[in-house]
Amino acid sequence: MTHRLIAVLPIVLSAAAALAGEVVFDTPSDDRWHYPFNFDPGRRGTASCFGSTADPNFTTFNDRDGIILIAWRTDDQVCTDLPPKSYDIRSVRVTLTGAVCSVCPVADWYVDLTTDPWFNLDYPITDSDLGQPLELFGVGFGPDYTYSNWVETSLYVGGDDQELVPRDPFPFIFDATTGAMVHVEDSVKDQFTPTPWSIGVPVGYVRGHQTVPFPVNFDVNLALSDWRVRDYFQEQLRSGRVFAAVTALTVTFKQAPTGFPTFFTKEGIALHPDARAPRLTIDLVPSGDVDGNERRGQADWKEMRNCLDGPDLTPGPGVVLSADGCLCVFDLDEDGDVDLQDASRFQQRFSGGN
Repeated sequence: MTHRLIAVLPIVLSAAAALAGEVVFDTPSDDRWHYPFNFDPGRRGTASCFGSTADPNFTTFNDRDGIILIAWRTDDQVCTDLPPKSYDIRSVRVTLTGAVCSVCPVADWYVDLTTDPWFNLDYPITDSDLGQPLELFGVGFGPDYTYSNWVETSLYVGGDDQELVPRDPFPFIFDATTGAMVHVEDSVKDQFTPTPWSIGVPVGYVRGHQTVPFPVNFDVNLALSDWRVRDYFQEQLRSGRVFAAVTALTVTFKQAPTGFPTFFTKEGIALHPDARAPRLTIDLVPSGDVDGNERRGQADWKEMRNCLDGPDLTPGPGVVLSADGCLCVFDLDEDGDVDLQDASRFQQRFSGGN
């Protein structure tokens, strides 16, 4: 189905209605430990986040050295090709599962929920608190890869022990003035402190005594960069594939499996009974806004009338929208049809104008 409420069987509709606006993507299409010495990309069961700023003998590694890149296909549950603003996103959460398994029997890394200024992590390290935060950013592409052609097994592009090269794909923030994508993988070398889109919060984690997997939640701040972060997710839902990058500047001199944050990938769910793949949860509700101008006006009402088909009926297509699109945009009470109850709710939100 193309939306959590689009179905022809009543039992499916009932189950979908219980989601209360949340669309959950339990398994990524791609998850990759983006690290120069990952010799089995896209197939590893775990992936770690750490930095490389503490050793002056290795300056060609990217500052955010161990990165997790994740992509979820969303087009089987959410309509594609609508105007981006038609996707009324209320919240976005990414959940990783802290890895505890035979190769990493005890999770033993410090939790830090505050962003560290870049100069505290430049050599020599002066960060006074223990640990560095897990930070989530958007994912940009180029010059070699694009949103469409990158997959988890693609060849690595980035810094290594020989040459300092920007990552591709790369974690990014938006420039406050221009809205351009700004690489953050070398934020210490570039001498700036990016504001992450989210900081990971472990749930039920006890450092040094953690012998079972545990969730780490990243609740995205959609309002960042004048709501450009929300725009990013709207654009990606429109195209059917949502990306996120999880990074850390965790200081590591000796890479031990318990010394820095390590998470299960989708390939790692066989490593422990409680292992879980990276999960994406989006609270997305029908907007009633078919033209994506963030208003409910005359043009929207005209198309809604084309979609109206009555209670318990799967609507036929409108002029602009497919039948699935009608449900995605105009099933305002989320009961699997477009009827007068939805029209009444639309009236309550009517903005006037086009």
